[in-house]
Amino acid sequence: MRRLLVALLLVSLATFVVRGGVPCEALELPPGCYIALTPGPAEDAAGLVEIDGAASYSSSGELLLTTVAVEEDLGLDRWVRALFNGHIDTVPRSVLFPPGSDREDVTRQNTALMVDSQLAATVVALRRAGYDVDTEFDGARIEEVLSEAVGEVLDEGDVIVGVDGHPTTDGAAVAEAISSYGPGEVVELSVRRDGRDLTAEVTLGAAPEEPSRAFLGVMLTSHLDLPLDVAIDAGVIGGPSAGLMFALSIVDLLDPADLTGGAVVAGTGTLASDGLVGAVGGVRQKVMGASEPGPDRRPASVFLVPADNLDQVEDAAVARDLLVVPVRTLDDALEAVSEVREGRRPAGALALAAD
Repeated sequence: MRRLLVALLLVSLATFVVRGGVPCEALELPPGCYIALTPGPAEDAAGLVEIDGAASYSSSGELLLTTVAVEEDLGLDRWVRALFNGHIDTVPRSVLFPPGSDREDVTRQNTALMVDSQLAATVVALRRAGYDVDTEFDGARIEEVLSEAVGEVLDEGDVIVGVDGHPTTDGAAVAEAISSYGPGEVVELSVRRDGRDLTAEVTLGAAPEEPSRAFLGVMLTSHLDLPLDVAIDAGVIGGPSAGLMFALSIVDLLDPADLTGGAVVAGTGTLASDGLVGAVGGVRQKVMGASEPGPDRRPASVFLVPADNLDQVEDAAVARDLLVVPVRTLDDALEAVSEVREGRRPAGALALAAD
């Protein structure tokens, strides 16, 4: 009887949380304070990259970036079913939506992380392709204008190179300069737009979360002048975890040789400017998604995973046999793809058999 009463109490409390009776910041109870991670679509990364200033070469295979789909607002039934589904992981909402942040904040942060990831991938790939890349930042690029008033004088793509006559070399320098002003004050920005230098006067707003702090009203990333114009259109995909696959795609596009040799290679992993591959979340779902054929693509036969994530995919349920290869650097990934192309099994590879 006591166990039954405890179970009923837990269900009642969970239902109370679902209906908003207890904030998730105070008590993380399922299902209302949890989200479900499921396999997302995979897409050929090379198809998202355009290079201007050098010849590009096609490939007979594919380099798939992989994603995770997020399911929110889990009902009790859906949460219980997810617990017994090997393709779904349930995690606290705070993993994706930290306390105090809303969906807009997270989306904006993920967009910034994606832009930084693309820049790092481009730098590493161009160096690997033999280009001399100067990594000294030369300004702060406006990725998004967040204020209507600011949008009258600044545009997306503008690069801020100075604040009130003081040079600024990156996004952090602009933020530091703005921090010395107050809301309502006017600053003069030195801006580079389409190769032209101009000045723009901006009235600073108030930060939404801290009204006493000045707010420029734009989202910034650090800017580099690169030897080639590499444009990556990731669409709605956010976050830094596609860095490895973008770098591989850029290397493949610039090389007359066929990197994949016709194989479909999927993967995930952040990429630092020194070529190191970092761990990411949702690797089980990404592996499972890559093993499924898509509307216009074959399933992957190889999956490149950050070495620190390898133990998380050992029990992944795959639809097709899949060779999972741990990598720690971009060079590791290139070597692994080369070995697969030549019919050899890379060192440390894990073979997952289809269910």
